[in-house]
Amino acid sequence: MQIQDFFINGDMKGAIKYMREHEEFQDILPAYIAIFENCEYRIYDVSEFLNQILLCYQVYYRDIFYCGLPAEEAADKLLTQLKDLLDMPDAKEDQLVLRLSAVFEQHGYHALFGVTQGYYGPYIWKDTIPTVYSVELPDGTAEYTVNILKGFVFRSWMDYLTFGRFGTGGWASPDGTINCIEQAYDFESERFLVSLLKHEAQHTVDMKQFPGISPTELEYRAKLVELYYSSDLGLLQKFLSAADESRPSDSHAVASARIKLEFAVTDQTNLSGIHTRALDLLHAHTKEMEEKYGKQENLMRRRK
Repeated sequence: MQIQDFFINGDMKGAIKYMREHEEFQDILPAYIAIFENCEYRIYDVSEFLNQILLCYQVYYRDIFYCGLPAEEAADKLLTQLKDLLDMPDAKEDQLVLRLSAVFEQHGYHALFGVTQGYYGPYIWKDTIPTVYSVELPDGTAEYTVNILKGFVFRSWMDYLTFGRFGTGGWASPDGTINCIEQAYDFESERFLVSLLKHEAQHTVDMKQFPGISPTELEYRAKLVELYYSSDLGLLQKFLSAADESRPSDSHAVASARIKLEFAVTDQTNLSGIHTRALDLLHAHTKEMEEKYGKQENLMRRRK
C-alpha cells in the first residue's frame, strides 16, 4: 500500500502510522501530528474572521478523516458551526453558501462552496485570469477561453489532507467555461494541451455545429480528437478500461465502449496507426452527424 491510498480512502490514522514507519516522511510527519493528534490547526494569511470559517472546515476534516465521525453527523456539525459563526441559525444550506461566498468576496477573494467527492470543502483563491487559446483541431482552428485561477488559500479536502500534493485541478462553470487551478497543471503538458484544451474546444465547436448533439456523441468525438493528437499510448488503454455500454447515463463510459469496439482490430502499440484510425473515425462520424442534424457552416478557421 502507498501513502496516497490512505488519503484516497480518507484514513488519516493509517496515513500517520504509515509515515511513522517510513523514513522519507519524517520531515512532514510533525505537521500531521500537530493537526490530527494535537488539534494545532493551520492559520492562513487571511483575516481573523475568515480564519474562523476555515477552522470550521479543518475541524470537520479531523472529525471525519481522523476521528471517524460518520460523514452525515460531521456535516451537520460543520453546518451548525458555520451558521452560528455567521449568526444565521435558521438558514438553509443554499442561503449559508451565498453568505459565505459574499464574506470572502468582501475581503477580495473568489470563493466556491459545496461538496467534492462526497465531502464539504471550499475553494478560496485571489485571481481569475481569463486566457484565450487558439486551439488546433483536425478540421481547423478554434478559440477557447480558460479561466486560470491563481493565489489559492484553500483547495478543499484532498489538498488539505495532502499538503497540496493532490487535489482538484479545476471545474466547469455553469456557462461551460473551464476553470484551471494554476498550481495543479503543467500548461505545456498533454494533460492540459490535449486532454483539456482540445477536448473541450471540440465540444464547443460540435455544440455550435450540431445543435441537439447528444452527450455521448460529444464525448466520442472529443476522445477521438485526443487520440489523434496524443503521443501517449496509455491514453487508448485508459479509454478502453473505462468502456461500459451498460451505463447509458454515463456518456464517457458509452463513448469509450464505442471506441473499444472500433479500435478492436487496431494495433494498440502503433501510435501512428492509432492517429490514422482516430482521424478516419472522426471524419466518418462528422458525415454521420451531418446526416442526422443537418450540415452547418464550419465556424472554425481553416488551417493554412
